[in-house]
Amino acid sequence: MREEIEKRILRVLINTGLIILIGLALSFLNISLPSILTIIPTGSFSLTVFFSLIIIVVLFFTALRITLDLIRLMDAVSTSFLRRIPGFNPEKGPSIVRALKELLAVFAITICVSLISPLIASIPKVGGWLSITLSIAAFAFSAILMYDAGRTMYAAFESSIQILVDRIVAHINGDEAEEKKEKNNVDISKTE
Repeated sequence: MREEIEKRILRVLINTGLIILIGLALSFLNISLPSILTIIPTGSFSLTVFFSLIIIVVLFFTALRITLDLIRLMDAVSTSFLRRIPGFNPEKGPSIVRALKELLAVFAITICVSLISPLIASIPKVGGWLSITLSIAAFAFSAILMYDAGRTMYAAFESSIQILVDRIVAHINGDEAEEKKEKNNVDISKTE
């Protein structure tokens, strides 16, 4: 298990470094994704366009690999973390992992929409409307996912939360009983 986690962390770091290097190379070459997408439909298929498309494909598959490795890492980390929570029902572990994956999907949707929205907005005449529609749809889908994840996490951690509340109440009641005891001792000493 440890070797797999180390291997996945190393792959995530290497792939992230690769994306950063490609992004730096593209910025030095003054090639941006919007300029590539505007060249493709109107121009002929040249070596520059081919090179640009290859870079986009490499970036996409590298990002996909990072996402898949992060999902596997999240599975391992969440099961390890859930074992250490007092009062947690281990049978609800898969539902927590699913909720965490839903939250990761919300994060990925947010990043994708923020990257794609300016490209869609640059389409003449309908781009603005398409961009707004995409943003509203992504927001609605993300809100549904976040609600479901929150409900699932609350249901899974309800017993842990109840144990925590019981400990806090017991601690408060213990402090109040101790204060009453001290007050009674002071009152008894005054009467003597």
